[in-house]
Amino acid sequence: MTNKFYEQIKEYIKYNLSFIIFLSVLIIGFSIDTNYVVYKSGGSINITERINKANDIDNKKGSFNMAYVGMLNGRLPFYLMGKIIPSWEVAPKENVTLGKNETLSDALKRDSLFFKESISSAKYVAYQKSGVEFSVKNKNHYIIYVDEKSTADIKIGSKIISYDDNEYEYIEELKAYIQTKEVGDKLEIKYKEKDKIKTASAKVYEEDETKLVGLAAISIYDIESEYEVIVDSKSSESGPSGGLILSLAIYEALTGEDLTKGNTVVGTGTIDINGKVEEIGGVEFKLSGAVKKNADLFIVPKENLEEALKFAKEKKYDILIKGVSTFDEALLVLRSLGEKK
Repeated sequence: MTNKFYEQIKEYIKYNLSFIIFLSVLIIGFSIDTNYVVYKSGGSINITERINKANDIDNKKGSFNMAYVGMLNGRLPFYLMGKIIPSWEVAPKENVTLGKNETLSDALKRDSLFFKESISSAKYVAYQKSGVEFSVKNKNHYIIYVDEKSTADIKIGSKIISYDDNEYEYIEELKAYIQTKEVGDKLEIKYKEKDKIKTASAKVYEEDETKLVGLAAISIYDIESEYEVIVDSKSSESGPSGGLILSLAIYEALTGEDLTKGNTVVGTGTIDINGKVEEIGGVEFKLSGAVKKNADLFIVPKENLEEALKFAKEKKYDILIKGVSTFDEALLVLRSLGEKK
């Protein structure tokens, strides 16, 4: 019985040797980290479908879409594909991570917070510009970067509660407070990490005539209004560059104005609570994703416009591309857009 079983195994290996070798090499390859990340042509997310609207627009056929870049961890097979496929690009992980002690997991956690901040800022701008009454219930502050010079034992994603027992609304207040301290003084930061309240001590140091504690944080607002707009998002979505298109889609939902006029609008760009649009990375990947979506209009920050136009010319893309520096400029672009037949 044992001999028969042994013979069957030998026979199986004999006729499947090539596949077994291929599978073994593949498994080993995926276990090898090259310390690179791979960027590839992305796509777009239909934000119009993701919004629970305050006002529905009758017979609306157009859509707002948020452009994104595809990113893969640079395991050996993906790294090799990135070297072979012209539209893919490989980059060192340190281009994504900040500092030698930061992991890719830390960078992804920061990008997730940036995405939440982009929704927060987009809502703030959209409500303010629409004239719909709203209030900011809470301002939550999260650590997004810990410098190697910082003495604070605190992780990315931690929620700041207070500093030296002082609660605050705006990060600018904390920055101003640090400037009142002497170099070598310590700041006691109370924060929440995984539902536990902890305290970290951060020593003040000076760099380029500015006093620092080696921490960076962002603010995420909880916005309340009688006319509530909810953006459905997924935990896997990340990055700050969806802010502009989110603000436009939310504004349209609040006002009922048909901004897309039947067109497929894809866009990218960060936005702050003052409506300022700032440049992003990976514009060529986002543009190719917009073309795959058959977009009629691609909106980018003005700083990225030249790069986008050059790439579109090289690839012979037939798509309208507009650059904007503010939310108001983006509205003007959309209001001048023709109705799609």
